[in-house]
Amino acid sequence: MDRASMFRIISFTLAGGDVVQTIPDTLMMYRKCWRNRALTPVCFFYAMARYMTIISLVTNGIGFYGTHFTYATCKPWYMVPNVTAMLAGMAVQILVFIRTFAISGRSLIVYYGLGAILLLGFPIQAFGIAYHRLPETKGGECKGKVFAAGEPDWNIVYYSAHMGYDVIACAVGTFYLVFSSRIQGAFNMSRFIRRVLRNGLLYFGVVFFANLWVVLEFVDVLETGVGATLPLAIVLIAAQHLILSTQRPGLHSFSLSLTDDYSRTPLSGQSMRRSALLRGRQQDDHEGQGSGVFVMTESYTEQSDANRHSDVSSTIMKDEDENKDKPGVTFA
Repeated sequence: MDRASMFRIISFTLAGGDVVQTIPDTLMMYRKCWRNRALTPVCFFYAMARYMTIISLVTNGIGFYGTHFTYATCKPWYMVPNVTAMLAGMAVQILVFIRTFAISGRSLIVYYGLGAILLLGFPIQAFGIAYHRLPETKGGECKGKVFAAGEPDWNIVYYSAHMGYDVIACAVGTFYLVFSSRIQGAFNMSRFIRRVLRNGLLYFGVVFFANLWVVLEFVDVLETGVGATLPLAIVLIAAQHLILSTQRPGLHSFSLSLTDDYSRTPLSGQSMRRSALLRGRQQDDHEGQGSGVFVMTESYTEQSDANRHSDVSSTIMKDEDENKDKPGVTFA
């Protein structure tokens, strides 16, 4: 078995296994959309990424392992794996845009800026997939190949554009997670890492490195023979878990995370929260100047029942001490 065949089998196994194990969560998301009688963008593009990738992998395998294709029968078939892979990749990019927009707190800068980059990248990716690609039927198989002498495989344009967008989206999401941490009054590395994992930025990195792997293959930096099937399977797995992790009750949607609450707060609410926090910190700084102590407060605290009971008891005892000598004041 050559390396190209081996990597295809690995790709089909990984993608097929993940598709099967995500069926329950996928059906749960579909039922949610059906109950609400609304086809949300997340639901639509998730389905598009999932099933276009499946079609691409299946047709790629048929064309690669085929032994009966002629030029006439290959001509209407050879572009199906490439086009479906491109549509799946575009759907994943839109899902990444939706997630980044949510992390940014629905920032209009992200909406228009990252959205413009996304739309400008689509024709570049289509060019890389379709330009100068002709059918090849050597040995009865069917695949697309660039035949012009001296030309590179233009797929590199598609993967490079995809990779560039992933880097920008990941950088924007990371910036807003750091920004929200500073707005809340302190930056904690362990809490920041948890937010990175919870908000799916790890999946952005997985998608980036999968596309980088293919680009390095095209420029002959790597010679693993992986082709495009294994990175496509990896992108499918990353996209599925990115979306499904945000749809599970109790894991993300109903989380009491400060970051999630911040990301769901409109920009006007974020500005009000920031002003309140700054006023609170300035007041703490002013009160601490006399003793030389800098006081940093958290933007959100949650007292236990025991602490609240202790605070109430302390208040009552203080009132008793202040009023025990005053006539007409008694405590039961």
